[in-house]
Amino acid sequence: MTDLGLESGQTEELRNLHELKPSKIIDIRGAICPHPLNIIRDTIINLGDREILQAICDHEPTAKENAPRLCIRRSYPYRVIEKNGLWHIFIQKIEKTQPRLRVLNVSKVFKTNHGKVIALDNVNLTIQEGEFVCIVGPSGCGKSTLLNLTAGLDKPTQGEIWSNGNRVSGPGSERVVVFQEGALFPWLTVIDNVEFGLKLRKVAPEIRRTLALDYLKLVGLDEKFHNSFIHQLSGGMKQRVALARALVMEPAILLMDEPFAALDVYTRETLHEELQNIWIESHKTIVFVTHNVQEAVLLGDRVIVFARNPGRIKSEYEIDIARPRKIDHPEVFLNTKWITDDLKEELEGQLQYKTNEKEVVYG
Repeated sequence: MTDLGLESGQTEELRNLHELKPSKIIDIRGAICPHPLNIIRDTIINLGDREILQAICDHEPTAKENAPRLCIRRSYPYRVIEKNGLWHIFIQKIEKTQPRLRVLNVSKVFKTNHGKVIALDNVNLTIQEGEFVCIVGPSGCGKSTLLNLTAGLDKPTQGEIWSNGNRVSGPGSERVVVFQEGALFPWLTVIDNVEFGLKLRKVAPEIRRTLALDYLKLVGLDEKFHNSFIHQLSGGMKQRVALARALVMEPAILLMDEPFAALDVYTRETLHEELQNIWIESHKTIVFVTHNVQEAVLLGDRVIVFARNPGRIKSEYEIDIARPRKIDHPEVFLNTKWITDDLKEELEGQLQYKTNEKEVVYG
């Protein structure tokens, strides 16, 4: 028997984690799709605080790399023991007492000329400090609606949203949104746009300027454009300015609503790399809405898949790939395929529903 994993700083009880009675035992030998790590993750979701999972695994990368990385990122105590050619992975779920963001039983109903539209139906989501969570789904599934509710730009019909222990009742400086179009002020220069929020906070001019320059450097905008007006910039430059303007406010949560959707492929890929580097450096909590599954896999720690009619969470994927990630990484390809297949299943189900509906009406 070989002991492969022990997280430092554990109590004596947790050092003997493998000797405690597990609350759940799963045998994932031979698992391919879903991936062994996804089975572990889905099982952990349903465990209570401090309950222990034992996973019996024959997939060495999951045992030695993927599962330990998952545990380290979530601060879960773990042990990995090799025995007779199999790996026994012991994980104790430890619930953090104060998540950065909690969405509790949130529903949103819009009234239209054709009746009520249920944009969101009983959505529940917990996001921890420093997580990068991407939300994908078909058009009309409510993902941007959820982002607007989280930003405080609208109010849920039912349910609550909590940010760092405080109920969201309106916009707040701890939650900043980066929109698809950037929403920059065309009459201001680049540097003045970035300083705008700080000016409203009455930050001293010399400090404002220093902070603005620091964040423009962070997002990779050349200083020769700092005094340019917005109409003089390319699409990619505008999004860099919008990102710098958001980051300079030091928000607890950065909300991004398809910020790269209108950009060309090369610019989008460049900004993917830069956003990953910014996140690695700042470990900002980010909620990122996109239609692009590959983009979600490249950027997110987790990908939340939404279904529509009504908008709700269909599934969740843990993306445990080392950063910075590249498009040609085989695990990026595999995770993109799994999530895309999940979305296709949802869309095909909707198409079948509409077909049956027409048969009832017109048959």
